[in-house]
Amino acid sequence: MNVRPAPRLLWGVAAAGALAPLAFVWPPVLWLMAAAWTGLGLAAIADFRALRPMVQDLRLSRRLPPNAARGLPLLSEMTVHNEGTRGVAMVLRDVIPPAALEGPTFTPLNLSAGDRETVTARLTIPIRGRHQFGPAWVRVMGPLRLLEMQRTFDSTGVVKVLPETYASRETLSQDQRARLLQLDKLTKTRSHGAGSEFESLAEYRPGDDPRRIDWRTTARIRRPVIRRYQVERHRDVMIAVDCGRLMGASVGNGAKLDCAVDAALMLARVALQTGDRCGIAVFDDAVRGYLAPVAGASSIGPLAEQIYAVESKMRESDFGAMFADLQLRQPRRSLVVVISDLVDVETSERMRSSLSKLAQRHVVLLAALQTPQLTQATQGDVATMLEAARKGVAFNLLRQRQRALHSLRRAGVNVLDVKPAELTIPLINQFIDLRSQDLL
Repeated sequence: MNVRPAPRLLWGVAAAGALAPLAFVWPPVLWLMAAAWTGLGLAAIADFRALRPMVQDLRLSRRLPPNAARGLPLLSEMTVHNEGTRGVAMVLRDVIPPAALEGPTFTPLNLSAGDRETVTARLTIPIRGRHQFGPAWVRVMGPLRLLEMQRTFDSTGVVKVLPETYASRETLSQDQRARLLQLDKLTKTRSHGAGSEFESLAEYRPGDDPRRIDWRTTARIRRPVIRRYQVERHRDVMIAVDCGRLMGASVGNGAKLDCAVDAALMLARVALQTGDRCGIAVFDDAVRGYLAPVAGASSIGPLAEQIYAVESKMRESDFGAMFADLQLRQPRRSLVVVISDLVDVETSERMRSSLSKLAQRHVVLLAALQTPQLTQATQGDVATMLEAARKGVAFNLLRQRQRALHSLRRAGVNVLDVKPAELTIPLINQFIDLRSQDLL
């Protein structure tokens, strides 16, 4: 606990000291100054003796949600309880994460004896990962307002900020909820009828495939019955997310990596719900995280733990090292989904070489995230030589990118060329199509 003089004490000492020049005219004024300072000192001692138990009788607790959604509000609650026998005037300050859009909060409080009060702060954190709150401290004013005592409380807390679509469907915008509803219906609809694993019998309806009529059952119940099939389960799906420098590019509400993480978790949820095993790998110039394929809808938790806090660093992605490691860890033929980006020739060539080798054993789907800034640079009129040069470079990069994607398709890689903000639904559509083709 730290003690410091309050403004009232400082003004009192200064006022008594202001009488010093009068000592040249009337010397007894020095006795008045000494008496004033002595009185202030005794009053400060009394204030300190009363202040110390007041601070010691304070209790502070924090309440935070364990998880929050990126860019959506969360509530932080601090409860202060005065267990003493005297009222307390104080200022409460809570230290919040640097990534939060709001700054440190200072809240004045007046608590009667035995009273408690809860201070609620509404915060928004736009960055995924683990974010720490605290410590918190209170500054209490003495009864005579001459001293202030500060006490620090080690009331820390951690909030996991997850991708917004994965974290909470209830707090999404109307447009996002509509997209997820469409996705749920699409998944349930397209998971039936396209595979070769028997699911159930159903009454024949106009438009059903006559080749699926079960003649034995039809003869027994005297009305047409067909066999229903579903896509085979228990396949291995491996999602590899690139977190190199290109994935840190801003695309509006976040970076490319934010869109990739969100889509990866939604794809993992769909794969687990349809009975597949799903794993996740994160890489840049080395493998930063790996979780082997696991089964069951409850496994989405460990998958989210593996990827939710990943950050993009200024490192060149090493596709060769990642896919060589994947070949060793995943010998079984699997569907490998790679979420990455490619712009320049060197990156495209490294990716093409690595993915071509990977496609010899596995079914590979590359989700290539576009760079909206390049497309924007090719639009509009040209007024200066600098703008013309920028447009020329943008056209050249886009042309190289299309050539690289065409080369990957020729090498047997399934390619999804998509805008980052629109990744989730096309990625899951492509995933369902590949499963229905019985390629594994």
